[in-house]
Amino acid sequence: MIDSKTIQLTTLWFVVMTFIQTAESGGNPLLSVLAIFAILLTYVLPVVIVGRLAAGVLRD
Repeated sequence: MIDSKTIQLTTLWFVVMTFIQTAESGGNPLLSVLAIFAILLTYVLPVVIVGRLAAGVLRD
């Protein structure tokens, strides 16, 4: 069974992907910083999600 933390991380990943696709850079420095952070989350979150799923399978 998938725990609620994994579901929350998956939801966060979809939110980050939506932000990346819809954000306009427009020279705003705050959005640029948020975009860099979002790109990092795009790469890190799938690894964390798969790790949590693998740990859950190995635990059961």
